[in-house]
Order: sequence, then structure tokens, then C-alpha cells
Amino acid sequence: MLVTLDSNLRKPLYLQIRDQLRERIVNGGLKAGDRLEPSRELAHQLGVHRTTVGNAYADLESEGLIQGTVGRGTFVTPLGETLRAPRRPSRRTSPDLFWDSFFPDEPRDDSLGRLMASSVEEGIISFAAAHGAEELTSPDLVRRAADAVLRREGGRLVQYGSTDGYQPLKAYLQTRLRRDGIPVEVDEILVTHGCQQSLDLLRRALISPGDTVVCENPTYTGLWNVFDPPGVRLIGVPVTADGMDLGALESVLEQTRVKLIFCGPTFQNPTGFTMPLESRQRLLELAQRFQVPIVEDDVYGVLRFRGRQIPPLKALDSAGLVIYLNSFSKVGFPGLRVGWLVASRPVIERLRWAKQRADLHTNLIGQAVLQELGVRGLLDKWIRKSCKVYAHRQDVLRRAIERHFPPEARVIYPDGGMSVWVELPAFLDAAELLVKARERRMLFAPSRYFYFQNPKHNALRMCYTALPDDKIEKGAAILGDLLKAEMRRAGKGRPQSPLGASVALV
Repeated sequence: MLVTLDSNLRKPLYLQIRDQLRERIVNGGLKAGDRLEPSRELAHQLGVHRTTVGNAYADLESEGLIQGTVGRGTFVTPLGETLRAPRRPSRRTSPDLFWDSFFPDEPRDDSLGRLMASSVEEGIISFAAAHGAEELTSPDLVRRAADAVLRREGGRLVQYGSTDGYQPLKAYLQTRLRRDGIPVEVDEILVTHGCQQSLDLLRRALISPGDTVVCENPTYTGLWNVFDPPGVRLIGVPVTADGMDLGALESVLEQTRVKLIFCGPTFQNPTGFTMPLESRQRLLELAQRFQVPIVEDDVYGVLRFRGRQIPPLKALDSAGLVIYLNSFSKVGFPGLRVGWLVASRPVIERLRWAKQRADLHTNLIGQAVLQELGVRGLLDKWIRKSCKVYAHRQDVLRRAIERHFPPEARVIYPDGGMSVWVELPAFLDAAELLVKARERRMLFAPSRYFYFQNPKHNALRMCYTALPDDKIEKGAAILGDLLKAEMRRAGKGRPQSPLGASVALV
């Protein structure tokens, strides 16, 4: 198989392999039914790690261009033939515009995005995406709420709305926030299209070239994709069982002028760790001492199904330094795309200007539907039901892991959220495991997707909330078999220190 790599290119090696193979498939150099070389053999020929080839194959499989079969190998599918342009006379005398020259920078590796897209394929058991249980979502309930608000307000809800947000929803959010200990006024709330837009508005409104931003490492990939443009310095602080490592954070603050601190103190994504009350208070003290605002992502906080609630940072904030963001996406309504920001009035005003430049306003019907569900008490009922279901599914996963995983795997079981974090012995690579798991129609999210500095390869995230009991059991069995096989293959005589079977964390 003719593949050439150029280490001088800015494009990652696995993307070079993927793109060359894709071109050969689409252009007919590789035809339907042709067998690709095993990833280990091709990696040896090219002088790269097997994971590099495995990631290229995984991308092509997610696009439907190749298909791996356990025990037989990986073969080209007929899809390439349908994508092949028919040969016909053309009047074009010049080639297509060289679009690459118009793009300001190289695109980021979007392996996680493609992995999420693969999650919806028929027959896939996916622990990759942090989605709610589809059966908990009631289209009839949403339809009835939409009918009610449209009858009440008519065509007003399909017109332009206020940049700040739908006022009845903001009033409902104020009541909800005050119930959670956050003493907010209505004009300190800005409604957005979800946490991703909230992050983008914060970057637009508060960050300039040359600024330094600190966040947890690992973290939610959408955060560092937003805050990693040219000219912005992004510094990662390790995550411990008590959340963000405050000793490391203090060292950074002493040495660097930091513009913002990003933190997910409750069921941190991806690790699930929760920051205890004492640590939250110390974090606020550091922010006040160094006069650095904190952005608190509390999107998973409401999904606690064990233990006592810990007040959000914003509820403990007496200096107005915390910018709080949240959304309805994790409680069952991601398609409505409604979230919110809470901050001091000067910050909200800047964010409102940024939103006007971005998209003017958030969709009114979605806001009105959620407000209707909220004031009727249906949202709270929905959340209680979700927490009950998710607690059960985590217990199912725990029992399955205890049955199928080797003892060297250390599993973090949070008291809420949507996922567990699995730490493996240092010599294992979760991305390489994913290649083999794909062949058995099972997916998870390797740890490397969540690190923007000093990536850790021997961990993975398993989101269980969207899966029924039987698929949780089957998926855990598949991954357990793969882990045991890798442990055996790792070599007898390799010293191994068991990390412990599981840890339960608040």
C-alpha cells in the first residue's frame, strides 16, 4: 500500500494517512472488497506507532469508507464508488480554487467530533457521548407546552426577541437560582444558545490577544477549542480527586498575569471529580487575592443522585468574581439549545453586546417552552426522574465492571453526572483500545481527547446515561475482554502494580 508521510507538514501523521487512503478509495485506486493492511503492519512499514494508523482507520470507518471485521481484517466498502465522480467531458479549463490558501490556520483534530457522530450508527454500543436517556424525553410534553405558549402569545414567539432573553424565562431562572443560593437579579442573567455559545461570548467580550487563560487539564474539549486562538495563552492545571489542583493554580497565579480561570467544580468533565466546600472557599480566596475572575461551569451539578449538594461557587461568591454558566441540555432538552450566564451587570452588558454581534437573540419558542415546563413544575419532576434512572444505570455499570474488568483498572464512580472515568496501567493506550473496540461495535472516549497539554493516554471516559441495562452489560463485557487481552499481551514478567478496582467520589 503506497502511503508517504512528511514530518515537516503541520498536518498530523494520522491525518496524512487517512487523507491519502480516502483519496485512493474515492478515486478507485482501492476498490470495494479490497483488504487494507493490518494497522500493526502498516505502522511498522511507515515507522509510526500503531495508534497512528489505528486512528486513521477509525476515521475512515466512521465515514463508512472501510469496515473492520473481527478475525478477517479491514475492507473497503462500496461507499467509495458512490462518491466517485463520473467521468464526463468538462468545459472547465482551470482547476478548482486552492481553498487551503484562504484558511487562516490548520484545522484542529476533530477525532472526538467524528467519534460522537459514529455513536448514532445502527448496532453501535456507545459510551462516548454525554447524552441523556432518549426514552426520558417526551415529545408529547414538549408539544403540549409549545401549544400552550403559542396560544397564549401567538405570532410574537416567531418574531425577533430581546438579546437578553425571554423575560418570563429569565424570571423563572431567577427563582431557580435563588433557590440554589445564588442571589441574582433578572438583569444579571443573559440567555444563550447553550454553554458552548456562552464560552464563545466570554472569549469575544473578555479576552484579547496576549491574554492568559487557566483551566483544568483534562477538560471539556469545547472549552479549549474556543480559547485556543492565536495570541491567547492557555495554561492547564492538573485535576485531582478534590478538583482543580489549587497548589498548582496558586503557583501559576504568582508567576503569570491571568485573565480568567475556568473551573467545573461539580462532576468535572471528563473525570467526574467534585471540589469539596473547603477547596471552593480556597479557590475564591485565591481569585480575590489575585483579582482574577472565575468562570464556573455547572452544567452537571443538578444531576446529583447521591450525597449532599455542595453550593456552587457563585453561591459562595461575595466579591462578584464568579461568572456562572449553565444550560438545559443535560436535563433532557439539548435540541432546544437554551443556556444562561449569570454575572455582574457590567459583565452581562459586555456579553450582551457580544451576543448582538453574534446572533442577535436566542430562539423564542425554545425559551418559552422551557419556561412553561419550569413554572408548571415539570422540569423539577423531569430532573428527579432522570437522577433516579441514572443512579440505577451507574449501578448496572458498576456491577458489570466488577464482573468483567481486570483489577488493574481503577474506576471513578461520581455521585452524579453522566459518566465514569477509568484509569488504566501506564503501558496501555486507550486510543489503541478504541480501534479494537470499534471492530466489536463498541465506543468510548479515550483520555487524549480531553487534554490540551501533556496528554495522558492510559485513561478513558464512559458515559452510561443513554444506554439501557443490557447494552451497558454487553459494552462493559466487550471492553473488559479487550483489557484482559491487552494485559496478557503486555508480557509476563512486566511488573504491574494494581491500582485498585474502584473509587466512589462526591
